[in-house]
Order: sequence, then structure tokens, then C-alpha cells
Amino acid sequence: MKSFHLCGLMALASAAMYAAPPTTGAKFWSTDPNLDCSAAHALSIQVPLASGGMGVSCLVSGTFVWLAAGGGWSTSIRATAPASGAIGIDYGFWQDGQRITMDTTSGNGAVPASGNLVSVALNANQPSEIRLLGATSSAPQYGTTQTGFVYAVFYCPDAATCATLVPQLLYSFAPIKPWSLSVPISWDFVFSSFQPKGIGTGWSASGISDATHLISFAICNQSRFATTFNVRVFDSNGALVGQATTPSIPVLGTLGLLLTDLIRTPLPTGILKVTVDGGSNLSSVAFFQFDGDSATSLQVSPELPTGSSSVSAPAVRSKF
Repeated sequence: MKSFHLCGLMALASAAMYAAPPTTGAKFWSTDPNLDCSAAHALSIQVPLASGGMGVSCLVSGTFVWLAAGGGWSTSIRATAPASGAIGIDYGFWQDGQRITMDTTSGNGAVPASGNLVSVALNANQPSEIRLLGATSSAPQYGTTQTGFVYAVFYCPDAATCATLVPQLLYSFAPIKPWSLSVPISWDFVFSSFQPKGIGTGWSASGISDATHLISFAICNQSRFATTFNVRVFDSNGALVGQATTPSIPVLGTLGLLLTDLIRTPLPTGILKVTVDGGSNLSSVAFFQFDGDSATSLQVSPELPTGSSSVSAPAVRSKF
């Protein structure tokens, strides 16, 4: 793989460990040695071909902030190649900066496969679903819930194909509870107007809190150091009604919490705004709303610092 610059810490950590999917099927690369991926702010990388020689792909990447598989939970990842071209995908499984081994399937009746990386190559218009069963060590019952996050890398034959990718991750707790949750990927960079930035220093969401409604969230630490994050809650009048600091989250670690587990002071009932502030530290965040047998994902928005008028893109860092 040719030397290149990557956006976000996770891309730095995984660049040397991920390899492009097999090149014996869908053609997710170009033979143009001068392939320009800049229209999607994407990277241009070389792909060794099984037939010999070298192809070139555009590359985009991002994080699914939270996975929960086993112990009643299941996680699946769906992605579809656009009509414009084929794509290659690498899904890597991580916890606290370390790769973890998961059992996965890729279709009904498929035999589970074990590994810390799943690679897929899709033809144009071809959909895919990868199901995460749980930690390999807990097979075959998968009675223990494995948590962590998924880091995904996508390879495309041109910038336009990368710019229209919209993968999603789905959680299910059925049949224990009919909970089904869908969350988008947190992209490493603003690759196109279809793909909002997923790494930043502050985030917010609004949800309901009362005797039956619970707000939950997960924070993935995308900074270079173990760090804590400030969580603040505002009521329907915009008044600050609660705040707390998370435990220290390791580099490339993910922490999932109920809001009421972190903020012990009583919160008013009704609609609340919750913010996650990392100061100068980068993070990706997902929020969820639970109401008995009902569950939904909440819209997450970048949170501008007080007095700020714009959101800066994450700094581009070089590994090589």
C-alpha cells in the first residue's frame, strides 16, 4: 500500500493492519495511475491485484461507535454498492485500542467465521449484511455480550462512488425486548454533503427523561490520549440542570452509559438537551432513547463552542 495521509487517529492505528479485499471478484479499483479522489476529499491508494500489477482506489473510512453482540444482543452492518461502481470493504473490530475476535455470518445459513477483520467486495448495486454473533470465546451460545466498536474502510474506483456511501449498523435485542436500533457511521472526514462529519470535539442530542424514558449514549475516544469528557444537561428552558465528567476513556476506547448512571442529581422530566464536550479532544458519539419496549436512535449534532461561528475539520495527521 502506497504511503498516504489519513484523517483521524483510528485510521492511523489501522492503516498498516488493514489490507484491501480480494481482487478476484468485484472491481473496486481503477487502472488509472493518476486517479483523482480529491472531489470527495478521499485518499488515493494502490491496491495489489491478484492478476499482477497494481490498481488504484479511492478510500474513505469511519467508525461505528458501539457494537453489542451476544448475551441477547446482535449487531449487523449493512452496506450497498452504488449504481456508479463496485466497492471493497474492510470491517475491523476493536475494544480499548486492541483488535478483538468476533464470530460473524454473511447470510442465512452461512457458517460462522471467526476473525478480527471481515473483508467484502460488492458489485454495483449489490447489498451486503454482516451479522455479528458475539465473541469467539463465548461460542456457540454467545451468552456474554461483547462490546467495542467497528472501524470500516471503503475502497472505490472513483471519488463519486465513495461520496455516496451510506452504511448503517443495526442493533437488535429480540426476542428479549423488541428493540431495534439503527445508527449511521461516524465518518473520519467530511467526504461529501451526503456524509456529515463524525469526529469532533463536541456533540449534542435531545431526548425525553422521566419515569419510563431513558437516554443512553456511547462515546468513542478518538484523541491521542486517554481522556475524560464533560456531559451537561439542559432543560426545556435552556437552563443547565446537571453535569458530570465521565471516567477516563482509553485511546480508541468506547464507553456506553445511561445518562442517569453518570449524572446522579435528579433531572427534570420532559425534553432535555445533552452535550458531550471533549475540550480539544476528539470523539465520536451515539445517543439512544429507550421507553420500555420501544427504542430509537437520536439525531446527533456537532456542538459548537460558545461564541464559535464555524466547525473546523479534524486535523489531517500523517503516519508515514
